[in-house]
Amino acid sequence: MTREMAVEPADRPSGFDRRTRLASEIATWGIAFAILASAALPTTTLPSRGVLLVVAVLLAVFAVLWFRVIPERVFGRLRFTIGTCVTQLLAAFLINATGDVGSPYFVFFLIPILTTTFAMQLGATLVTGAVAVAAFVVMIVVDLLSGSLTETEIAEAAISLASLVAVIAMTSLITKTMRDTRATLRARSKDLAAQNLELGVARSVGLALARARDRNEIMRAVLDVARESLGADRIFFFTGDETMASGHTVAASGVSETFEADPTLRDSPRQRAMHTRRTVVVNDVARESGVSERVRTRYGLAAALFIPLIHRGDLVGLLVLSAATPREWTPAELRLGEAIAEASAPTLATLLALEEVREQRQRLAERTRVLEGMNQLVEALALGTDETSTAEVAARAVSHAFRLVATTTLLTDPSIALLEPVGIASGATEHPVVKGPANCPAIRSGRIFRVTGASDPMICPFMPFREGSHGYVCAPLVAGGEPVGALFMEPAADSVVEDAFSVAAADRVALAVANRRVLETAKRQATTDGLTGLHNRHFLAEQLRLLQSLAERHKQSYAVVAIDVDDLKRVNDTFGHEMGDLALRGFANIVRKTIRGSDVGVRTGGDEFLVLLPRGGLDDARILAERLRDALAAQGRTEPHTAITVSLGVAAWRPGRTAEQLLEGADGMLYAAKRAGKDRIMTEGPVAATET
Repeated sequence: MTREMAVEPADRPSGFDRRTRLASEIATWGIAFAILASAALPTTTLPSRGVLLVVAVLLAVFAVLWFRVIPERVFGRLRFTIGTCVTQLLAAFLINATGDVGSPYFVFFLIPILTTTFAMQLGATLVTGAVAVAAFVVMIVVDLLSGSLTETEIAEAAISLASLVAVIAMTSLITKTMRDTRATLRARSKDLAAQNLELGVARSVGLALARARDRNEIMRAVLDVARESLGADRIFFFTGDETMASGHTVAASGVSETFEADPTLRDSPRQRAMHTRRTVVVNDVARESGVSERVRTRYGLAAALFIPLIHRGDLVGLLVLSAATPREWTPAELRLGEAIAEASAPTLATLLALEEVREQRQRLAERTRVLEGMNQLVEALALGTDETSTAEVAARAVSHAFRLVATTTLLTDPSIALLEPVGIASGATEHPVVKGPANCPAIRSGRIFRVTGASDPMICPFMPFREGSHGYVCAPLVAGGEPVGALFMEPAADSVVEDAFSVAAADRVALAVANRRVLETAKRQATTDGLTGLHNRHFLAEQLRLLQSLAERHKQSYAVVAIDVDDLKRVNDTFGHEMGDLALRGFANIVRKTIRGSDVGVRTGGDEFLVLLPRGGLDDARILAERLRDALAAQGRTEPHTAITVSLGVAAWRPGRTAEQLLEGADGMLYAAKRAGKDRIMTEGPVAATET
């Protein structure tokens, strides 16, 4: 059962409290003594004296019985009214026995009516007045019927009756005024007491919050005050966006935990309090459909106050004061709860503002670190020596800049038929080779592709979502409108993988890869022979300078095999230049397959070739020359139409010999092989050349 507003109960004073009883007893004894004093006056006639004494005794007996013998619970709330009516009847007997309407003791007839004023009970005044009027009218009617009244006495009786009615009216007005004044004073006293209590609660909250340093301490401080003043055993704090579906809760144990409201509930007390900005009272959650079963069973919420936290006109949160048993929240408790909320709102608003500032500062610091990481990425990419090292540097730099779990750089091959993982950082999940880069969702869409869970509408067919991870982000690498690869990022909980940063990083990596490919292509074209694919004379000159330097400084010997194709002109004239070119490419393939990985094959002229052997001597060079000659002979037997032979000259570096002298030595051996009949190897020796 809920309610959004409370009604103040009416002030209902008890019908016969101690003060009224004491005043009534004193008044009764006072009337008795006044009547007794009147009987003692010398002017009182003997008959009147007897009546006065009888009435005084009757009043005394009534006072003893009524106030000392008969229990106060008898007649309950009507006790005072009945007592004044009895006193009024005794007064009527006195007047009737001492002269009827002309009795000199008429004043005693008014005393019971005036006595009701002390009790401030309007009903007693009206009933007693009615009894007095009825008794006086009966006396007038009886005297009129008996004919004992003169015209003067009739006029006096009318005046006395009018006076009686006036006294009753005046007494009723005074009684009502006194009663209203008393009710107002009581209400004001209660309000002042409630205000003092509210101020005390607000002061307690303020003092407790002044020592709080974070949200948990604020919640515990509010709970301590709410438990002491309202008997609440748990509180909930809701903050955040306009839905305020997320919050925290703390119980008497002091353990704080996060709380998520049930999103399926509609028109819940929390939602009503937020929308109306008014306190919503729940006396029994069993009758409230807007409270989830989880809140009732797990958190023991049986009754609650849902109080909006408003600071400077803004809704900053919602406070829920929870009780473990159903209860009827009183208006005073409602005001206390609102006082607690009002005292808590400024502190909570300040805390939220500080948290927002801290979050913004943290986000700014994170973005600053990311920007620094982007600068480091640019610097790192410049250090890549080839496409592979560039991909590896990109993976490590991006993983570090964005605080990722791992990163994989995937690049397209020269034919753009495959997308292959090239650079891997931080133990990345193994990524398969993708046949056809367009099959990659990021490359196909041309924008960031993000997967956060297994239920996402689209998941990469090559990389399924891995349970326990935070998903992945894939950014296409596009340069000049063409895809060169993709950046596959696996984030952690604190990773910064916003789309703007991811796109910026991907653009830089793509540009670095494209530039590296352009440079490698230009370098390959500048140092490679177009027909055979072997290195050219420009590359040979660079390698000779390097090998000569190592030889002179570190005594690292190297050797050279000079090669010349025998009778290439005959092949061209017989079969055509195309067949001659085919023969040269076939020989170049033999060179590539036969030489070591460290050896360098060079085409120095139309039909002239050379092989450099780093860290090699004459024996190594001679063995290589023999292998080349044998491989060429074997190929000639399988392909007779392109069969050719070569002459080879072998020379090696020795101390004091320059690179030019070494080449001249190899050429000398080559010419010697030619003169000796071709299709043979000549190796220089320490004294003279030898033929093989």
